[in-house]
Parts: sequence; structure tokens; C-alpha cells
Amino acid sequence: MKTVNSIAYQSPQFSILSESQMRELHLAALEVLRRTGIKFHHPGAVEMLKAAGAFVSDGNLVKFPIRMVEDAIASAPSRVIMCDRDGEPAVFLEDKKVNFGTGSDCINLLDHETGEHRRFTKADIINGYHLCDALPNIDFVMSIGIPADEEPELTYDVQMALMLEHTTKPLVFVTDDLTSCQRAIDMAAAVAGGHEALREQQHILLYSEPSSPLQQSSTALDKLMLMAKYELPVVHSPAPLMGGTGPITMASGLAMSLAEIFSSLVAHQLTKPGAPFIFGAGLHHMDMKAAQICYASPEFQLTKAAIAQLGRWYGMPTWGYAGCTDAKVMDEQAALESILSVMMAKFSGANLIHDVGYMESGLTCSFEMIVLTDELIALTDNLMKGIEINEDTLMLDEIDQVGPGGHFLNTQQTLGRFKDFWYPSLLDRSLRPTWLDAGATTLGERLTGRVKEIIKEHQPKPLDPEKKRQVQEILAQAQ
Repeated sequence: MKTVNSIAYQSPQFSILSESQMRELHLAALEVLRRTGIKFHHPGAVEMLKAAGAFVSDGNLVKFPIRMVEDAIASAPSRVIMCDRDGEPAVFLEDKKVNFGTGSDCINLLDHETGEHRRFTKADIINGYHLCDALPNIDFVMSIGIPADEEPELTYDVQMALMLEHTTKPLVFVTDDLTSCQRAIDMAAAVAGGHEALREQQHILLYSEPSSPLQQSSTALDKLMLMAKYELPVVHSPAPLMGGTGPITMASGLAMSLAEIFSSLVAHQLTKPGAPFIFGAGLHHMDMKAAQICYASPEFQLTKAAIAQLGRWYGMPTWGYAGCTDAKVMDEQAALESILSVMMAKFSGANLIHDVGYMESGLTCSFEMIVLTDELIALTDNLMKGIEINEDTLMLDEIDQVGPGGHFLNTQQTLGRFKDFWYPSLLDRSLRPTWLDAGATTLGERLTGRVKEIIKEHQPKPLDPEKKRQVQEILAQAQ
């Protein structure tokens, strides 16, 4: 609830769970952790958990007393502020503030020049970073694509070096293992001015996952605990597939996801109490006809909203998804599913929303889809303003002055306020003759034109040459 001139107005909201339902899911997750447990494929983590009071059997099956989980929840910070490359606050992960960015590691690209469906190249991901750097409603950048013209073992190091060079926006990164994660941290520290400066600025955030159902891999735990040691933010987000790697109902899938999140959080907070942790899960279901995940299903929209609500209930920043589609090309289905996901992200209030530009269930990226979603974010920003009702906006004096039968076209209030309405940059509202005179372009054609224009004209702020040299030295270690 906000106030303007002491009179309240309400933004649109969406809540999926009642207080009692959240409590029941919490207790169910605690029971999974107490009775079933999580397999930790990491001897060091097992020893740490055992020393802290967890029960260990069969070598690596860890079961958690309630107090360990509740202590970890209480220890995690309630807000994370990520800075841009220059150290200026840019992304606020708190309350219902929603920030959008791309996804990671798409294999394929829909070429905006030819329409061809092909493998990503290094030049493509640089173009993608330039595009995102220019778009006003893309708040952070994730690695987008896997360059097929780079050695596979260098993929994550190359992505990190290129993101640091080609955008000033906050970064969400992925890495292959502990050593590549350390190199990513070192690269970011070189740009920030040292590891202590990076810890203060929080310019980077790691995305990693447990292994559903109910397992934590050695590699994922290595990275999770490394980020905790450096006090850098991480989201360790389960991605169970209901009917596959997760139970078939949304309630049971949420309960298992919570158990996996909490097992991650306990290990994370034991490594470094108070280290920043983002609460998130991508709980999809398997489409049994296609044997594939569903990005645009109503069920996924509901589980995303539930995760966002639960994260706020626990007092932690939250992770989510939007701007993604199951469509194979940039068509009507893609547009429909993108607006659905963006609106649900806005209504549910998750803080860090990724996967903008994903198509084909995460196998393909479309730059046109990123530009479309940028436009839709602006649209929904204005939707979320709600309706301001106070003495100024009621305008009773103006209504009285115009009176019956008059018009408001040239009044002072109209001339002063008409720009308060949102005006699209890509969606067309003109009359048909005007549209025909302008070339009768479709939305798809305008999206492609905008992509080409940005890639041709936009140049991100250059990275300081000495910092670039240091990043390249660290990259050379991987090579």
C-alpha cells in the first residue's frame, strides 16, 4: 500500500497461497528434511553438517533437525543490492521490486538477419550483451548463449570475460566447476578493484542448482560454499520436473523444492553466516505428450508465484522467470506467452527475473524476443502504478469549469498530463492510413529492425584497458 498526499492507492497484486497453506508447505518441507533427508555428494559438506548437528547415515544421507533449518533462515539477509560495473547501486532485491534479465547457455539462436535457426557464436553473444546493455528495462545480464566456436572447456570463462567487457549492468553467471567459479570471481574482482571492493559492490551473482530429487552434487556445493566464503550472492535454485524428477502435484513439488532450497541454505549459512542467498526454484511439470518442460503453462505461472510469495514469507530476496516461451519462432504464441509471464512476474513480485529471450523450452534464444519483452516490461510497469485517487487527480474544479457538453482537449490539465499515459515504442496504435504510409510493418518486422539498429549503433561504455588486461590474464589461465 502506497500513499500520495495522504490518500492511499493500491497497485495490482496477486497472491496464490494463504497463510495456513504456506505454514503447511513449510512443515511438509521440514518433514522431508527430517524423515527422508538429502544426499550430499561432498565429504567436506557432510562433515560440516554433521558437526553442526545434522544426522548422517549411509555415508552421505543427511537429515536435518528443525532448528538447523530455522537458524539458517534467520541468518540469511533480507535484501541484496547489486551494483553495476562502476560500483553504482543498480538492482535492488527486496520486497516486491522486480528486475528483469536474460537467461544462460542457450545452444541455438534465431538469427535476426536471416531467420536461420543455428548455433551461437562468440560474435552473437557479444551482440546480445550490447543489445541488453542498451535496453532500458533489462536490468541485469546473464550469459545468454554457448558459443560453438569456442573450446567447450573455456565456455564459462569466455562468457564471463565478455560480459565484463561488453556491458556495465549487473551480471548473473554460471560456471562449470570450482576452478572456473574462482576465475569468474577473480575476473570480477579485477574489474571492481579487488575482492573486498567486489564484496562491497555485489556486481555478480552465481546461478547453480541442486540435483533433484533430493541430492546435492559435489560440484554445485563447491561453488555454493565458495560464493558464501566471498560473501557474494548466489541463487541455488532447484528445477524439479513434476512427473519426472519431482512428484506430480504442485503441492508436493513445492514441498520438495523447499526441502532442497533449505538444505542448500543450511550448508551456505554454515559456511558463512549472513552471506547473501537468493530464494528460488523453477518448478515445471513434464508435458507427457511432448516429454518436455513447459515454460508457459498455467501451472508454471502458479508455482512461480508461490515461490515468490514463500520467499517473501521467509524474508529473503527471490528468483523467478519471465519473457520466455515454448514457441519455436517469434510468432503470436511467443508474444502471448511473454506477456503472460511478464504480468505474472509483476503481480507476484519476485525480485530477480531471468530467462528473457528464451524460446523452445530454453534451447533457443531470440534477440527479437528480448526486445519485445523490454517493451512489455514498460507496459506492465505502467499497469502496476494502479489508479491514483486524491484531490489533484479527481479534478473536480476542471469538471465544473468545462461543464455539460464541453470538452477537455485544450484544458491546462490535459496539456500538462497527457504524457502521463504510457506510449509504446514498438506496438502500433496508429490509424490504418498512417500505418500504411509508414510501411505497413508487422510487430515482428519492427522488432527485427530495432535489434539491427541497436547492434549497429550502440557501444557499451568501454572497460578500462588495465582492467581488461587483468581479465584477459585470468582467462589465459583457463586456456
